Amino acid sequence: MQSLAPTSTLPPLGRLSSTPSLAVQQALHTLRSVYFPHQSPILLPKAKLKPLRAFKAAAVRGDETPFIDSGYASAEEEGDSDEGDSVVSATIGHTDAGGSLIEQFAAANLDGGDNESDDDKEAKDVLRSDTFERAFAIKWLTGFISRAEAWIEAASSSSTSSASATSSEADADDDAILRAELLEECTNLLSSFIDGEDEGPASKNDEDLNLTRSFVFPTKSKDAPIHVTLNDAPVSSEDHTSVGLQSWGSCILFAEKLCAEPQVYLADPRPVEGRGREKPLRVLELGAGTGMLSIVAGKLMEGGEVAPVIVATDYHPDVLANLARNIETNFGGGERRAKVPVEVEVLDWEAPTDDAPFDEPFDIILAADVVYHPMHAEWIEACVSKLLRKPARGAGGVEDEGGVFWMFMAIRGTGRHEGLDASVDAMFGGREQGEGLRLGILEREDVRRRGGVGRADEDCYKLSKIGWV
Repeated sequence: MQSLAPTSTLPPLGRLSSTPSLAVQQALHTLRSVYFPHQSPILLPKAKLKPLRAFKAAAVRGDETPFIDSGYASAEEEGDSDEGDSVVSATIGHTDAGGSLIEQFAAANLDGGDNESDDDKEAKDVLRSDTFERAFAIKWLTGFISRAEAWIEAASSSSTSSASATSSEADADDDAILRAELLEECTNLLSSFIDGEDEGPASKNDEDLNLTRSFVFPTKSKDAPIHVTLNDAPVSSEDHTSVGLQSWGSCILFAEKLCAEPQVYLADPRPVEGRGREKPLRVLELGAGTGMLSIVAGKLMEGGEVAPVIVATDYHPDVLANLARNIETNFGGGERRAKVPVEVEVLDWEAPTDDAPFDEPFDIILAADVVYHPMHAEWIEACVSKLLRKPARGAGGVEDEGGVFWMFMAIRGTGRHEGLDASVDAMFGGREQGEGLRLGILEREDVRRRGGVGRADEDCYKLSKIGWV
């Protein structure tokens, strides 16, 4: 029996651009046969077998990526699939042998099934017990997902650059769709690993799934760049509120902006006479997740005459535990931690508490990619209205315009989160005169997507400055 070890069968990611689709499909099928032999090949609704044109805006539709499906607080997604959709094996990548590649793999019975020898079964049992091989497979799947968009686009570009007739173009289209389907298979496999569906003892060690990520952000406000180290933990496919266990593209891009222009995004909005040692600047992060924005803000404000109060909040217990761990990693304990306090607190947007530290208003509120359900914009508006410092006339008649809410949001043109930015526009957009004090969008900046950052379904981003109007 040839080696089925992931270290032997998974192709090198460094040469992914030159790796044919069939080789990746063979490797993924072998991986499934070892760790998940009782699972069927991936099945797709007919409606999702679309021409390549549907994949050019995003390599894979957001609602075809169950591993990173998400939502916050008590909201649950509904309508995950349409009733009555016929489900068939994908019919792409035809060969002379007839049928799709996936159908041929299934027909070849590579999983072994009842015909598998005792030696083969024992060899797979040994592999499932090997923590190193399992960890390698998970890291490979994670790396493949991060590189897959360029791999899919490479097939897509071959259809437009080919000098051949439409048959070559159709073949390239088929290959691009197959590659998008293989990306879906990778997310399914990674989700199965995270759910512990493989039966080997190695599946019990969740620490193998954690990923330490390091970021370096240049800044003019400090002598050295800002360094951030974050632990990304696996997202539960069953509990949508655990999405904050990972660092998403929006928080990375917003962190870059904070470092590039802290005088804009972290400027004290209070009148000068309203500041002082007895009144430190108060900063709140909503849906902090791994804590990127709070950590960056803390590092940028480190060494100031008056230490700010920074409160990083989220909802899910596992997210809060990971958040606290990241704060400790980046600030440590002792004297340094005391100078730059970053508190970790639970906060339910739907029912924000009045207990400390929420018993005093905040001067700056930060949020990145926190809307995953139509109700979230409504909850956030009510929550921010309660917690953001309101305008007032200060001493000597100086006008205090109140606090500022910065909201960075991914714009998704496909998938179940498509168009959710419209709910934010509706909640913070224009209203009739005479409604009294309310929150509204004061400024907005469109932010382009950058290669290698963010999910494939993120078309671009919006950064909104929201304040009292």
